[in-house]
Amino acid sequence: MKSITSVILIVTMLSLVMAVPPTSTLAPQGETVIVTSTADSGPGTLRQALLDAQSGDTITFDPAIFAPTAPVTISVTSQLPHIHESNLTLDASSAGVILDGSNVPGDWEAGLQIVSSDGNTIRGLQVSNFSGPGIAISGDARYNMVGGDRGVGAGPFGQGNLFSHNAIGIDLSTNGTSLNTITGNLIGTDAAGADALGNQRGVWISDGANGNIIGPDNVIAYNSGSGIGVQNPDSLHNTITQNSIHDNGVTGIALWSGGNAELAVPVIFDFDLQAGAVTGATCSNCTVEIFSDSSDEGAIYEGRTTADDTGYFTFTQVASLVGPHLTATTTDVDGNTSEFSQPTSGTARSLTLQQGNDLPITQFQPKQSRELLDNRIAEFFHGFRDPEFHDLRIYDLGVKRARAAINALDADLVDWGRPELTIHPSHDDVFTRMADNGLTITYVLSFWDKATYPGGEGAPYPRFKTEGEIQRYLDFVRFIVHHFKDRVQYYEIWNEPELRLCPQWIEAADYINLVERTVPVIRQEYPEAKIQVGGVANLRFSGSYDYLFNILESDIMPLVDVVSWHPMYGTSPEYDLYREYYYQYPSIVQEIKDVASAHGFDGEYEADELTWSTPENPIPGQPWTYSETVCAKYYARGIVMHLGMDITAGVGGTGQHRTWSYETIQSLATVMAGAEPATLPVQIQTTVTNTVSYTFSLPNDDHLIALWTDGVAVEYDPGVSTTLTLPGFSDQRVMGIDVLHGFEQQMITGEEDGNLVIRDLLVKDYPIILRLVSTKYVFLPIVLKDHPH
Repeated sequence: MKSITSVILIVTMLSLVMAVPPTSTLAPQGETVIVTSTADSGPGTLRQALLDAQSGDTITFDPAIFAPTAPVTISVTSQLPHIHESNLTLDASSAGVILDGSNVPGDWEAGLQIVSSDGNTIRGLQVSNFSGPGIAISGDARYNMVGGDRGVGAGPFGQGNLFSHNAIGIDLSTNGTSLNTITGNLIGTDAAGADALGNQRGVWISDGANGNIIGPDNVIAYNSGSGIGVQNPDSLHNTITQNSIHDNGVTGIALWSGGNAELAVPVIFDFDLQAGAVTGATCSNCTVEIFSDSSDEGAIYEGRTTADDTGYFTFTQVASLVGPHLTATTTDVDGNTSEFSQPTSGTARSLTLQQGNDLPITQFQPKQSRELLDNRIAEFFHGFRDPEFHDLRIYDLGVKRARAAINALDADLVDWGRPELTIHPSHDDVFTRMADNGLTITYVLSFWDKATYPGGEGAPYPRFKTEGEIQRYLDFVRFIVHHFKDRVQYYEIWNEPELRLCPQWIEAADYINLVERTVPVIRQEYPEAKIQVGGVANLRFSGSYDYLFNILESDIMPLVDVVSWHPMYGTSPEYDLYREYYYQYPSIVQEIKDVASAHGFDGEYEADELTWSTPENPIPGQPWTYSETVCAKYYARGIVMHLGMDITAGVGGTGQHRTWSYETIQSLATVMAGAEPATLPVQIQTTVTNTVSYTFSLPNDDHLIALWTDGVAVEYDPGVSTTLTLPGFSDQRVMGIDVLHGFEQQMITGEEDGNLVIRDLLVKDYPIILRLVSTKYVFLPIVLKDHPH
């Protein structure tokens, strides 16, 4: 265990954030007050000591009353006095003290609160069962210390504190809450780090709290939400260092809405657990910390290293790395710490795109939605139950399209029984934010209409058999289009109308009639609207396939602008159930296009709800799940394949926190911005027969080539050596982009008879993207360093 002196030394050496008061200011010498009563109020109690406290005082606990080996509870019945005096020490490190807030009234009460005061220290307490945070630090409070060295003191966790079953373990909020240190605490677990005593959130930093240090030696585990969260664009320079963070319900570290500048996570390139070696890329001159974990957080701190000017980092140690997975965080020169990187899998890996290529590898930098041209990648979401946060990750994901509905499955949130249809302002704001962030929006026009269930609410029955029901739907459509036409461009007439498992299915003839009746209503309200039909569920099922072709062969084709379907829920060649469909799917798409065109359709195509799940996030009733790595590979294949066939790719199931799939889609969203399918004369020489390729053009005359081997995806694929020849492209520079791992590298190319030749390219079981850039538009790269990888 590190002492407090060594903690300060480490932080100082890192030049991250100075968390000690100026040496020229001497703390006043106060009195020592001993708590001798377990009562909540009166002489000798903690409450009285806090009421009487003066700057510089020390409050301790009588170990004869509060035995270190048998902690005693102070049952708090009302809010304890706030700590306004500075340089106060509350020290239970040699006692056993539990503050219990079970009986405190109110829905947001903290155990202890430091408000606008500096230099206070809180040690050795167990703080449990408060409706708010265990400890809150707010106002312009600075230089406060929560915790210390768990090896110092006779109490059950020394100078550290334990926080359990609170809404938040430790909360740092408001602008000016800065330069505070949280160290040596147990947040959601016991001294052994094994028992689940979780808070709803572990540590929460928000509303402009900045320059705080979380670490070292905190154990943050078993919290139902995030272990550590940093929220708001002015909550910056918060350093998270050398902690044990594991088994939290959402994620280990979460950066929300600009918190810590949403610093990009580092990328681990190569690693070897036995050799104790890791390489990767991050921001220039940033500090990288390496962790071992059983999942995707950081249970065991392995050590740190610093990236060079190009962002490349290496880490080596004599001992083996624990594993089984490695993760990393990065901290920039301003003290901002990132979330955890994606975890590794296996015992060793060497990521290389081209055999013999020693040119520098750099971290790929994805962009947000508002910065990108249209990439025809969409995210689907519904159920605005948390509108404040619901859409935040969409913009960071980089998609340019969103498919949304606020009432399809959440009718209880929208009261359609009112005299006039209404939409809650918070739901309305989500659409405004999406539009302001450059998203093209599709509204799914599904209508719950509770009053029409003949078998009782929720009982399945065919919809739109009566004129009254159709009219109610048309009234709903008119209201929605009129309300949203300033922000929403696309309107989808129902979602999965054929699915008889839902209490809202529609027979094909009735759906076609409904579309004929609905289109004029939409056109009247918004002549420029794009009208989308279809939206049928998995085409592997004959019922969905036949239903879609009934639509395609009908007279409504000239009336609408978009044909859509949901092709893939876990589809892959790995499962016998899906293998034939997986390989036949491109020909099915061509059949859809041919039939639609033959019946007068001249619009767009969209494949929605592309979804692959992990065991941690399964789809009910669908057992086909994959590891995080394999799941991300199938997402990449599905998106690129559809874009290559000139079909908008709508994804689902990516979640609201970073996963490997999320980051893969994020990279693709930037790579494919502005891309249009194009025919390039690519010649591929390889030893395998299942190589798939799609080619694209970009508005600046660059080109993209995407390649992968189309068999069963595995955890680690070293790739198949392949030669690419592109006639007439000899003047092109080629950048290779690994969208799965988030890095890029210039390829070594040759010129033969005026043709561009790329030899020893390693084609893998997920799309590798090659970007061809004309050299007349670029300068030759300057190689700062050659890095082994």
